[in-house]
Amino acid sequence: MPISVSAGLPASRLFRCFRLAGAFFGTFSLLTACNSEPAETTASKPTKAPKADTEASTAPQAAPLRVSVFLEYSGGMKGFVPRGGADKPATEFQQRIGALITETQVNGAVAERKYYLCENAAPKPVKFEELRNLVQGNVAQAALGTELPQMLEGIFNRPKATEEVSVIISDFIYGPEDRSAFSQLPNLIRTSIAPVSRQQLAVAVFGETSRFYGSYFPAVKTPVQKRTLNGEKVPYYVWVVGPPAQVARYAAEVFRNAPAQQAFFGLKTSTPAFAPLLTKLTDPKLKSSGGTVYAENNGLTLNPSDDPVDFSVGLDLKELPAAWQKPAFLAQHLQVRLPNGQASLLPNSVRPLTDDEQSGQPVLAPYTHVARLRVSKLAAPTATLTLSLPAPETPDWVAAWSTTNDNTPAPRTFGLDQILAGVRQSYPTPLPAVFTVQLPLKNDK
Repeated sequence: MPISVSAGLPASRLFRCFRLAGAFFGTFSLLTACNSEPAETTASKPTKAPKADTEASTAPQAAPLRVSVFLEYSGGMKGFVPRGGADKPATEFQQRIGALITETQVNGAVAERKYYLCENAAPKPVKFEELRNLVQGNVAQAALGTELPQMLEGIFNRPKATEEVSVIISDFIYGPEDRSAFSQLPNLIRTSIAPVSRQQLAVAVFGETSRFYGSYFPAVKTPVQKRTLNGEKVPYYVWVVGPPAQVARYAAEVFRNAPAQQAFFGLKTSTPAFAPLLTKLTDPKLKSSGGTVYAENNGLTLNPSDDPVDFSVGLDLKELPAAWQKPAFLAQHLQVRLPNGQASLLPNSVRPLTDDEQSGQPVLAPYTHVARLRVSKLAAPTATLTLSLPAPETPDWVAAWSTTNDNTPAPRTFGLDQILAGVRQSYPTPLPAVFTVQLPLKNDK
């Protein structure tokens, strides 16, 4: 069985490399056998998969989602859902929200779904067909108004509200009669979502714009209390609130075509499947090092004293929101830590595995992504390498979509930054990491 080894490799380590290559991967090609350069190898018959990969492939399925959808339907929202016809195309709101509630209704990840209208403060249960018809414009009269803090309180104070995923659709315009309440907006939001923060739930915010027809009611009241719009675009938002792993799953599996404007608070996932992959995965354009590495005792044994050691790792990131699964996002935000050593994520090395790779090599089936790591220094005999995804802070688009005067319709919302400041203040600083995985390392000096 041909294999690539470093010059001067001791016989004992050579034996371990041969043994691990055959026991780990059978007919698969090696990425970093005893050398970081790939070499082809074959075995006479398939052998048992390593423990780490077996555990990843037999991980229990995630519990089905229980989802409640809340649509604010006040006079200020009615303009998003004009009564259409063959000669009147649907608004962006009608297209996007119609698709979202339909996906919630039919998606196999959702075991139980309920629908509500928020008319004033108390959510009113409705059937899916009624909500769908309303989004299509088949309704005559909307409620006069809905106060934002009271609406959120009504949603989150329901029995068992914190045990499910709540999807809230609203323009989130807060226009109280008492203007002094504006200065307390972050505190009002913190109070209204107190059940969320007490239970350490996650909040995901998605911002979109849509054409709007009819009476537009700004938050900042002037002598002219309302304006009539004829297709100008104004914002609306979808909030997804619930247990962190369930919010992540809803965003990844149900709200798959989510808009680019996204913000997440308190989002965490279950620990993803994670393991070193000593198979031929990397882009041939990536520079390889000359250090040696091999798998041993559910970790890696390596010697970076002469040359850096490169190796690939597999990650199952399907629970992440779609925008967070993109290589550019992961390359920017993933952090590698190695106490008493030096490790890094190689540039341009994060990528999704292809369908052919996952189906053609069973050892890759548990993973959605691969990344290439480099250990340049390892001073201690043993250490634990940590790969984590810190939670991003409030993104820049929130400030860009905020305004202090919304009398002129535009893709901006009065006090949006203050609303989300109240959400952010409900969580600790820094935000908890989205996930953290660890890999034991041994220095083979």
